[in-house]
Amino acid sequence: MTSCKTIDTYCPLYNMNCGKIYGIKVTANNHVCKDVSISTKNITIMTEPCPPNNVQANVNCQDNRGTVSWEISVGAVSYVAHLAGRDGHSLSCSTSDTFCNVTGLHCGVTYHTNVIAVGETLNSSSSTSVLLISAPCTAKDVAAHLDCYNNTAEVSWSPANGANFYKVTAVSRNAYLAFCQTDGHQCNLTELECGQVYNVTVESVSDRCQTETHAVVTFSTRPCKPERVEVDRQCGTSTAVMYWEERDEVELYVATATFGTGTTLRCNSTNSTCQFSNLYCGMSVEFSVTAYTNTCCSETSSTVVVQTEPCQPTDLVAFGLCDNETVTMVWSEARGALFYEATATGDLGYVESFRSNTTWSEVDLPCGQLFTFTVTAYDERCHSAASLPAQHKTGVCVPQHMQSYTRCEDSLGAVSWAASDGSESYLAVATGQDGHNHTCPTTTTGCTWDDLHCGEEYTVYVIAMDNLCTSTPSNTTSIRMAPCIPQNLVSSLNCTTKVASLSWNASETAEFYIVTAENNGGHEVHLSTNDTWTFISELKCGEEYFLSVQAADSECTSRPSPPSKLLSEPCPPTGISSSMNCVSNIAVVTWTGSAGTVFYTATLMPEDGQSKSCWSDNEHCGMPNVPCGQNYSVTVVASNSKCDSDPSEADTLQSVPCVPADVHVEVDCSTNEAVVSWSASDGALLYKVAARGTQGAASSCETRDLACTLTNLTCGQRYAVQVVAVDDICSSLPSPAVELRSVPCTPNIGSVVLDCVTNSALLDWTYAEGALYYIATARSSSGNVSTCNSNFTNCELSDLQCGQTYDVVTMASNDQCSSPPSSSLQVESGCVVKAFK
Repeated sequence: MTSCKTIDTYCPLYNMNCGKIYGIKVTANNHVCKDVSISTKNITIMTEPCPPNNVQANVNCQDNRGTVSWEISVGAVSYVAHLAGRDGHSLSCSTSDTFCNVTGLHCGVTYHTNVIAVGETLNSSSSTSVLLISAPCTAKDVAAHLDCYNNTAEVSWSPANGANFYKVTAVSRNAYLAFCQTDGHQCNLTELECGQVYNVTVESVSDRCQTETHAVVTFSTRPCKPERVEVDRQCGTSTAVMYWEERDEVELYVATATFGTGTTLRCNSTNSTCQFSNLYCGMSVEFSVTAYTNTCCSETSSTVVVQTEPCQPTDLVAFGLCDNETVTMVWSEARGALFYEATATGDLGYVESFRSNTTWSEVDLPCGQLFTFTVTAYDERCHSAASLPAQHKTGVCVPQHMQSYTRCEDSLGAVSWAASDGSESYLAVATGQDGHNHTCPTTTTGCTWDDLHCGEEYTVYVIAMDNLCTSTPSNTTSIRMAPCIPQNLVSSLNCTTKVASLSWNASETAEFYIVTAENNGGHEVHLSTNDTWTFISELKCGEEYFLSVQAADSECTSRPSPPSKLLSEPCPPTGISSSMNCVSNIAVVTWTGSAGTVFYTATLMPEDGQSKSCWSDNEHCGMPNVPCGQNYSVTVVASNSKCDSDPSEADTLQSVPCVPADVHVEVDCSTNEAVVSWSASDGALLYKVAARGTQGAASSCETRDLACTLTNLTCGQRYAVQVVAVDDICSSLPSPAVELRSVPCTPNIGSVVLDCVTNSALLDWTYAEGALYYIATARSSSGNVSTCNSNFTNCELSDLQCGQTYDVVTMASNDQCSSPPSSSLQVESGCVVKAFK
């Protein structure tokens, strides 16, 4: 509790506690009364938050992130933590929690840390400061230097802020470990393994944290001595391939081969092999290898001793006689050889090999081949390269497997044989029965003669030759030629039987003849005969045939003779279609043309009566004036210069119906309708009746009977009545017109003038269409009737009785009918005055 006194309307309050809510009361006093008048309004005031207590600061060594924490401060809305580094670097963070994480700390720096509580209006003073020490800095400029000879490595680095001492670790890829520790800036790694790549890390260590270097430094130790050294002698190539166990750290291997003469060969390799080429033949060689990196080399490997392959034989010679199958070979001795292998390879694939412990050999070889001879020297494991080749050719072989071929029809014969080993050319000879020869020199295994005589048989043999020798003749074969081609063919066609005949001249040596008839479409007729004539049927219509004859014996057939042309009868036309031109009464016939036709004849055949025909070289024709009302069968015949085809399949045609006759009209006066009748028309399926008035009125009807009623006639009109016959395609011409007069129209009464003196009435009316005259009638209720007739539109009704009421009507009439009565008009006649005496 705190208070203050004042004579003003305000005063300050001191020594208020932080983080408290105070209630304020004001008391008014004078010199008489005290503590009597107290303010009635409650007023509160909140002081600033208290500074946070128990402030703690820690650092996360892994990511160098600082964490500041504290206790809750009453009245605080949020908190602000301030970090001031001794290197001048400062950081802050704001939060509503009781801790705060700070990033971006400088490594190896001590920060003075305090916290302020933020109130709604006022902030607290700073808390007590604590120290936050960041993680030490990583070591820089790390370097490793290898000493190849004592197998140690010196690691150095630059000082790191915040570090108390350093740990150096080297780990190889094969998990070998080396370690040293120091508070200085370098240390030595000892007992390193050969052939390893070490990764070096330097850790900066403080009281609370240790920090590794980010950049890893590597170094490679001295390569290990190559192990598992082997040498593979590549027989026949003067080459040896050296192998050893390859290690990843080695950059270069240097292999050496030392001969007994003191000569040394070197081979550099980046892998596990090295090839020594062009080694001296027949000598002993010592092989070794050393591994290198960019700074160090290994010890030399163990030595491997190898004997090189035998030397190549030289001065090879092969010789023999043309008529002797034995060949002799001679050559010079080869260094390092234990024995020799000689090989004879023929140009046709024959191969023979044989061994010899001396420097010569003999062998029997087949005829007709050019042999290549080589000699190879052998030791217990390898052999030398083959010697330079020597060649020798054996004698020519006799041709074998004779086969003859003939194309009898072309006087062509051929002979073939298997290739004769060693031959360079051949001579084929064909000898006829009459002793004449045909020869054929060739370098191939076949010969063809195209000038052999027809009807001849030949004996054929072949001789093989090279530039030195000639073989004996081969076995013989035979070639037989075909009979000669028939000549002078004569052909004809019987139009009635549709059979062709063919004759020709006889061909010598022919045993029978083959006759062929072929058209351009590929249709063929074949037959054979022993005669020099034949008949041919089964020819297709409308085709041009080429007739040929071949002469044949038991083995050969001649070429076909020059063809004789023959035109078969035309084919019947197809696709027949007929129609009528209803207006012009012309029958039109169309069809699909047939092959071999010059012109066509179309015929209309009625069920009874005379036919009609038309001719055309096209695929249609027309026939006018076809009799009406008949059914026709329509056929078409195709013709050429010699024959007619069979009639086509028939089509049916119906001509135009005949015009109706005997048309008669009968008017029904009571209904103003007319009955039209007529005689039957041939070909009609339906009749149509049309009536046309002089003033444009029209009426029509249709029926399948011979009578029809016209309705809806207009009164007082003259009609022209015509009848048309109809089938399912055409209509006939209209019949001659017949006049029809409809019922006259009804007149309308105009006025009635009564004449009392004469007891008569003068009546007039309007003109009625169709009227020839009028009839007026006056009828009284007592039955008295008065009439008058007139050709005009008025008349006088006489003899009217006095004192009567008359109903007056009028009718129009022509020669046939009267109109319905007009509307009635009542008229009263006058009275008769009697005199009394």
